Amino acid sequence: MNPLNWKKEHLITWAALIIAGGAAGVIFGWLESPSSRGQSDNTGAMLLVYLPYPASYWPWAATGAVLAGLAYYSADLLTDAR
Repeated sequence: MNPLNWKKEHLITWAALIIAGGAAGVIFGWLESPSSRGQSDNTGAMLLVYLPYPASYWPWAATGAVLAGLAYYSADLLTDAR
């Protein structure tokens, strides 16, 4: 089952889930970082301090995107939804 032969709806769903997985990975990486434990009353400001340094969160984003993409691909493969 080749993703290049998927219908447009499958590709859009796959892309949306990859983006959502990357965003979830960034949020999980921020929760695991020391900057999220800094000040509990100033959480939004600490997130804005964390975001300009992509070296600290890009592995989390990449992992989240890959896991979400593989999960969708395997679910599509197992259910044979075409």
